[in-house]
Amino acid sequence: MKKALVVLFVMLGLVVGLVGCAKKEAKSEPQIKEVVKEVVVEKVVEVEKKADPSKYYKIDLVSKGYQHEFWRTVEAGAQQAAMEFGVNVNFIGPEKETEIAKQLAMVENSINKRVDALAIAALDKDALKPVIKKVIKAGIPVVSFDSDVAGDITESFIATDNMAAGAIAANYMGKLVNGQGKVAVVAHSAGSTTGIERRDGFINEIKAKFPNIQLLNPVYTDGDKNKSLAATLDLLNANPDLAGIYATNEGCAFGVAKAVEERGLTGDKLAVVGFDASEDLVRFIEKDVVDGTVIQDPFMMGYLSVESLVKLLNGEKIEKRIDTGAVLVTTKNITDEKILKKIFPFGR
Repeated sequence: MKKALVVLFVMLGLVVGLVGCAKKEAKSEPQIKEVVKEVVVEKVVEVEKKADPSKYYKIDLVSKGYQHEFWRTVEAGAQQAAMEFGVNVNFIGPEKETEIAKQLAMVENSINKRVDALAIAALDKDALKPVIKKVIKAGIPVVSFDSDVAGDITESFIATDNMAAGAIAANYMGKLVNGQGKVAVVAHSAGSTTGIERRDGFINEIKAKFPNIQLLNPVYTDGDKNKSLAATLDLLNANPDLAGIYATNEGCAFGVAKAVEERGLTGDKLAVVGFDASEDLVRFIEKDVVDGTVIQDPFMMGYLSVESLVKLLNGEKIEKRIDTGAVLVTTKNITDEKILKKIFPFGR
C-alpha cells in the first residue's frame, strides 16, 4: 500500500510539473501526454527499483555452447533461480565448443550492455582470462561455472570436482578390465579445465592403482559426436585388442558408443565408461553398450551460479569453491529415483 501511494504521489507531482513546463514551451496535447508518459514510467521504475533492487538485476550466463543436453539443463537450473530470486537471466553460448572467439565476443558484449553480473564457463581457461579481467575492472561481479578461468580470478568456481570425477571413472574402468589391457581416452578438449582435469584425474588414478593397464595417448574430438565416432573407429582398427575406452563428455561418449555398437562390441567384449548423461546415453547403458557414465548435476550448477551472483549483488559473501558433485551411473542404479532426477530434472 505504501509503495502504491508513493508511486501515485510521484505521478501526480510529475504530471502537474510537466504539464506546466510543456505549456510554456507551447507543446500540443498529444506531445504533452507522451512526455508525461515517458517520464512517469521512468520514475515509477526508479521507485520500484529502490523498493526491490534485485527485481531489475540483469545477469548473463555465458556457457560453452548448446550442442549437448548438459547445457540445456544448466540453463533450466539458471532460469529456475531467476524465477525464484526475481532477476533477469540471459543464457547464451556459441553454437560449437570450439568457437572461442565467439565466446570472447559474447563477454565483451555483456560488458558493453552493462550487465549487473556475469557467469562464465570458459572454453579456454587462458584465452578467457584477459576479457574476464575487463569484466572485473568494470565492477561487474563474476563467477565461473563448469570450466574455470586461469588465475583463480573469479569470485567463485561452481562445478564438479573433475579430478575426483575422473578418478571415479578410472576405478570403475580398472574393475571392468580386471586391471590389465589397453585403454584409450577420447577427450573433448585439451584447453578447457574440464577436459584437462577429467583426463588427468582418470590417467593419474589408472597409473597409481592399475600399473598393468596400458594407456594409449588421448585423442581429442572437440566433444563432437561425429568426430568421436570416427576417432573411435580408428582406435578400434589400430588396436583390435583394445580392452576399454573412457570418454570425457556427452558428445565423446555418444560417438564412442555408436562406434562400439556398430562393431558389435557390446556386453563384455569392450569396456566403455563415459561422462555426463542424456537420453541417448541412458539408452546405451540400458542396451549394455556403455557400462557406466559419471554424471554431474548441471541443474544445480546453473541454479547455484545465479544464486551466488544475486548474493554478491546484495553484498553477501559466497564460498570460493562450490562442488556440485559427481555420481557413477550403471545398470545397477540407473532406475534409482534420485539418479533419474539428476539426469532428467523435469521427467523423462
